[in-house]
Amino acid sequence: MDYAIGWNRFNLSVLGVWPEPSKTTLRWRLTSASIFWTSTTVTFLFICAPQTTDLILHSTTLDEAIENLSINIPIVISLVKQLVLRYHGEALRLLLVEIVNDWTQTLPEPERLTMLKNAKMSRRLCFFCSTLAYIMMVAFISLQIYLNTANASEVDLGGLLHPATFPYDTKKSPYFEITWIGQFMGTVLTIISYSCFDTFFATFVLHLCGQLSVLQLNLKELAETAKRDVALFQNRLGFIVNRHNELYRFAIIIENCFNLMLLGQTLISTIMFCLTGYRLITSMGSHEEDVPIVGKAFFIIHVIYTMLHLYIYCYVGETLLVESTGIAFSAYDCEWYNLPPKKAMCLMIVICRARIAFQITIGKFSPLSLELFGAIMKTSAGYLSVLLAVKEDPMEE
Repeated sequence: MDYAIGWNRFNLSVLGVWPEPSKTTLRWRLTSASIFWTSTTVTFLFICAPQTTDLILHSTTLDEAIENLSINIPIVISLVKQLVLRYHGEALRLLLVEIVNDWTQTLPEPERLTMLKNAKMSRRLCFFCSTLAYIMMVAFISLQIYLNTANASEVDLGGLLHPATFPYDTKKSPYFEITWIGQFMGTVLTIISYSCFDTFFATFVLHLCGQLSVLQLNLKELAETAKRDVALFQNRLGFIVNRHNELYRFAIIIENCFNLMLLGQTLISTIMFCLTGYRLITSMGSHEEDVPIVGKAFFIIHVIYTMLHLYIYCYVGETLLVESTGIAFSAYDCEWYNLPPKKAMCLMIVICRARIAFQITIGKFSPLSLELFGAIMKTSAGYLSVLLAVKEDPMEE
């Protein structure tokens, strides 16, 4: 179990939103709450609010607005993700308790290997996304520091990591140092929040897929059980039906906790792909020498990173659809023709129920799937082409 969720535990504990499945002390709860409110306050006061103020007061052109939003929107989304994890802490704790119980049970070797396969995928996914997030953070901070050092005479960024407007002079010491450290801490925390929310969601869904795969193994062995003991067949079939209902409730809790945030993430990903793609293409196509390289690099990395996380959502959603409907195929593939007619009729009920797939939706509108990912990419590309066409052929006054 630690192998599957250990990396998520570390990242979420840094943010103060880890839903500890075991009994917790009052000291632990107070520490977690203190970390959570400190991290969210730092992010809001040093990045979100000042950047929004700068957008309203100083972003006079479309390019300036897009450059501001390309940084501010992901940070706001990260802050919202952190709040969502805290709000649904009790429900997520119940899901973790179920995961702990699944791993502590004594299982046959094939079932244990099936669970371990999904746990390895979860761990690799967490490690890859976290590593990519840290690389993006280091690249952005390094390039921003280099840019501020090379253009020491410019005052538009004020030497800070993010363009922002504060109610005090950030040029003076110690205000500059305090503000810079606050923005640095906020950047690190938002990067962690943006990444670990998605990997935490993927861990739950992949564990659910692993349990559905175990259930498929049990169904395939059901006919062999009937040959040895008819009463044992009834017990095993009852266990499979009850376990299928438990997994359905597990999927419902995931849906209730994450569906609204998934809707927001999908809409924001579509918008960000259009805006950042527009800014990147227009800056590369122009002959402006003052376009900062950090903007181009950050736009490219951010588009790839955003689309990658959106793909992860759709991939695990597609996997859940396949595994849940696979229950029906497993019931059909077992040797039902060797069973007594009344026993075989029981499998028909299982097949009819399993044809209704488990789904994780975006705001109750559409299930996550690879087909949805393709539709989002096509829509985003279409909107991007419209923006470029409007720029190349502006309307006459």
